[in-house]
Amino acid sequence: MTLVVVVLVGGVALLGVGAANGQLRAMIGGALGHRENPVHDSAVADAAEKVDAVSARFDFEHLHQADKYAHSAGQHPDVSVLEVTGKTHWQTGVTLVLQVTGHGFEIGADGSVIKERDEQVCFRLQLGPEKDSRDDDIACPKGAPVPVTKDPSLAGVDDRLRSALRSAARDEAAVRAAVAGLRLDPAIRQDVAAREGTVGVALRASQYDCLIARVTAKAVKLWRPSRTQLAPGELSCSAALAFGSIFGTNPH
Repeated sequence: MTLVVVVLVGGVALLGVGAANGQLRAMIGGALGHRENPVHDSAVADAAEKVDAVSARFDFEHLHQADKYAHSAGQHPDVSVLEVTGKTHWQTGVTLVLQVTGHGFEIGADGSVIKERDEQVCFRLQLGPEKDSRDDDIACPKGAPVPVTKDPSLAGVDDRLRSALRSAARDEAAVRAAVAGLRLDPAIRQDVAAREGTVGVALRASQYDCLIARVTAKAVKLWRPSRTQLAPGELSCSAALAFGSIFGTNPH
């Protein structure tokens, strides 16, 4: 007579019959090991927070087009866009598959980190057409990431620009030379104009990264318009902003 033993392990039936017993134990042990992987679980949690930041940026920038979603997501340092389908949020809906670097770790009984590593975790974002949804920790598709051009940055430029303009003569030619001397990223758009004794300078790295300078015989003043002011359809990041009463203001 063959002995059949059925044991419940974590809600899973373990059936042992001769050699099959060892095989089933190995299968269930593997399943439990995958399910109880603190390093992987914490890496997914870390990556999920980064995707939360990506989604928040989508909302803040009022994005609707597939290429804009992909460009925005690709600006995050730990995020790659693997797939993008659809055209717009309100018509076809847009699907993004993102690969995100998550840092995972396991804490020992004494509170110390006993294991840690970075893992690549993939997420599927469905944006529209009726509602948004997200699938975490999906199987990553094969293939190279979608090419996304990184925006330049004006971080740290304020003090450099102020110093260069203070050291220069207060005419358009000298201001242009001072700005050129900063050797900024060529992708940063530069605009210099003069009007009635005032020289205006505008530096724009991206939609919401804009720096305006007003240069007069008396002073050099800098202003960064708010994100609200730089939203599509609002202010253009141009040297002309240095000449009007809006310079230096922010919406209430």
